[in-house]
Amino acid sequence: MTDPIPPNPTPRSPNTSGTPASRPTRPRPARPLAAVALGALLLVGAYAGATAVFSARAQTLTADLTTTLRARAAASGAQVEQVSYTRGFTHSTQVLRLTLPGSTGASQALLVTNDIRHGPLPAFSGVGQATVTTTFRPEDPQAQAAYARAFPDRQPQVQTVIGLAGDTHSRVDVPGGTLTEQGTTVTWEPLGGTVDAEGHDTRLNLSWPGLTVRDPGDGNPTTGTVGRVTLTGENRRSGPTDPIGLGRASLTLDRAALQGDGAAMNLTALNISADTTGEGDYLNSAVRYDVGTLTLPGPDGAAQTLRDLQLHLSLGHLAREPLARLATLLNEAPALKETPAAPDPADPFATLDPAQQAQARADLLTLLKDTPVLRLERLNVTQPGGNVTLTGQVSLPGAASLTDPQLQALPDRPDTLLPLADLQLKLSGTQAALTGLLGNFGPLAELADIDTLLGAGYLTRSGDQLGLDLRLDQGRATLNGQPLD
Repeated sequence: MTDPIPPNPTPRSPNTSGTPASRPTRPRPARPLAAVALGALLLVGAYAGATAVFSARAQTLTADLTTTLRARAAASGAQVEQVSYTRGFTHSTQVLRLTLPGSTGASQALLVTNDIRHGPLPAFSGVGQATVTTTFRPEDPQAQAAYARAFPDRQPQVQTVIGLAGDTHSRVDVPGGTLTEQGTTVTWEPLGGTVDAEGHDTRLNLSWPGLTVRDPGDGNPTTGTVGRVTLTGENRRSGPTDPIGLGRASLTLDRAALQGDGAAMNLTALNISADTTGEGDYLNSAVRYDVGTLTLPGPDGAAQTLRDLQLHLSLGHLAREPLARLATLLNEAPALKETPAAPDPADPFATLDPAQQAQARADLLTLLKDTPVLRLERLNVTQPGGNVTLTGQVSLPGAASLTDPQLQALPDRPDTLLPLADLQLKLSGTQAALTGLLGNFGPLAELADIDTLLGAGYLTRSGDQLGLDLRLDQGRATLNGQPLD
């Protein structure tokens, strides 16, 4: 079998014109208009479907955040309730009422508005589930009018971007301004910062240059200033049910001053820091207050300056699980109502039901029986004559024998804790420093004369240092090694 012979091609006539031979034209394929239209339709459909999904997801996230805010507010005596929620396809609005307890008994209410733009391209500002713009205003009409005068052009707001994975990035923006009310003028600088939440990690960074207050008075003006304030922190929780987490926070204040009535108060270099760390099944927490200088009017009217003020406290060996359960119970407890029949506000378990109270007491007993230790790491004041330092610690080793009825009786009989406690306090300082410190308290200096205290054995001398050592060992008290009757 042989291959078929292809037909002979048609011979080309020779080109004798001298011009290039023309090529036969081929029909152009039609533009894929149908494919483009179909792709656009699919893209719009996908965007619409994703927007609908993120609209529902934003509503769920908003509900979760509202629940968390309600629990956190209740722990401080405030109340949160949802006024309205209007859900749209690409845009929803939520209004909350935040009621804050007032110092004089009258509560103050804020209306919190969350303006929500749904994803996947919320407000066309990026890829995510939603953007939320949160604004605040007082509910009281008179307070609203003052608020409008304070921020005539732009209200304070928090802009939050919720990412595809649920992470959030929030930017805080409070415009600067000036407000004069009843002759008093307050001028403040803009406040800004960020709050980031990624998984169970949260980071905070806020900065505020400060404010100035001027009150002309009746010919006796008063002026107050607050310098730069910064607040930073980070917290890592082990899971969504962990109410405490581990981390640190720091608040710094460059300076503050108040002048009026012929007197002045000045404070510089304030730093407050807090740390929570884990050690196996236990937590350790520490808080530190440090002040560079504090100037106050003395008993005789002359200015008294205290330097290098330090207060460092720590609380260690706290069992993590019972502490977390106790914190959750207290956070979720309903707020106290302002009625004559309201429970005792001094009782942290007052609003819990009987089962919750029993659980809270059991967790508190577990905490006490693990013997946590409260330490006064350092209380220091620097005087021209030297430092005065106080250290100490207290624990309750005798709490291992406590029963639930005894625990319930402690608020009425706190003295019953003394036989259960170990306590130690140590004071040290030079005589000049102690004399100068006591002199700041006026009449107290006459009652607590250093030489009298030395002669009575309340203070001991070692070189140029004076000291005091007070100990309480489960009911047995000693001072500088001598029993106290």
